[in-house]
Amino acid sequence: MTNLIFVYGTLKRGFTNYERYLGVAVASGGATFVGEGMTSEPFPLVIRPAHMPPTTCGPVLMDQAEGHEGNQIIGEVFRVDDRCLEAMDVLEGVKSGYYYKRSTSIRMEDAILMQCDAYFYPPNGELLALPLQPAYTAEHHALYQPGPVNQQILALCQGASRHGLSTTVPCPMAVHCLRLLPGDDVLTSLQAFIKERGISAAAILSCVGSTGQTVLRPAGVPAPRTFSSKYEILSLSGTFGAQGHHLHMSISDPDCAVFGGHVMKGCLVRTTAEIVLGEIQGVRFSRPQDPRTGYDELSIDMIACDTSQSAAKRLKQ
Repeated sequence: MTNLIFVYGTLKRGFTNYERYLGVAVASGGATFVGEGMTSEPFPLVIRPAHMPPTTCGPVLMDQAEGHEGNQIIGEVFRVDDRCLEAMDVLEGVKSGYYYKRSTSIRMEDAILMQCDAYFYPPNGELLALPLQPAYTAEHHALYQPGPVNQQILALCQGASRHGLSTTVPCPMAVHCLRLLPGDDVLTSLQAFIKERGISAAAILSCVGSTGQTVLRPAGVPAPRTFSSKYEILSLSGTFGAQGHHLHMSISDPDCAVFGGHVMKGCLVRTTAEIVLGEIQGVRFSRPQDPRTGYDELSIDMIACDTSQSAAKRLKQ
């Protein structure tokens, strides 16, 4: 990652386009936060008025214009790879001539100067007449009206053949509850439940119940093992998505001997299985092969979702 960019608006951490795009690149390994800084030169920074298209009320940074000194602008520096830089160019409309990108000197908190690319809007008389801001704040961001998520930008931020290793922001959770009946297959029942409700990322929060026939694959063993007796479910844990799952179960027999392993088809409910399932919103779980392990591993991908919307509000709608 050889590119340094200075962001001063909605791409800053905690704001909408960080959550949608730049933070996704951070989670995917395509970007790294370097630190907070301030432009060495003063620039005019204003908030676009609601009547001026695009009607986002977003921040606008302009290059120095005669008679408009501006302020030294506070922002954040990120080191990004070429794909992430391309994504930022698309977001800012560089190829269409909407914004342009040029290098500017940024003084970091430790007083070190760094040359970073920043995105500028051509000086505009109407905008230059607006109050000049030293920084884009949370109060300004409360007025921001973003458009829909751009899938091209999102794909570039997710990177090529990368596994997302973490969420970029805290994500709301919706909770589902279900009870399985005698004879139900634990795995296939959960798969059907996930598919029916269109859940893209979920975690098992709790499970209490019992099994009769139970099919588990022990660690490091390619062939599953079938247990045939009366068992209590001590634990069921793991993650679920539309593209796959990773579930572990532990059971105890009448002598309190405990067995465990990967859950396979054939784990049949004996009396009941009371399951609480957490749906993680704004996230998609997938399982592409990871060359680092040779296995299909979990990829945690932020998706086109308003992650600031609470689960309760979503369910109410």
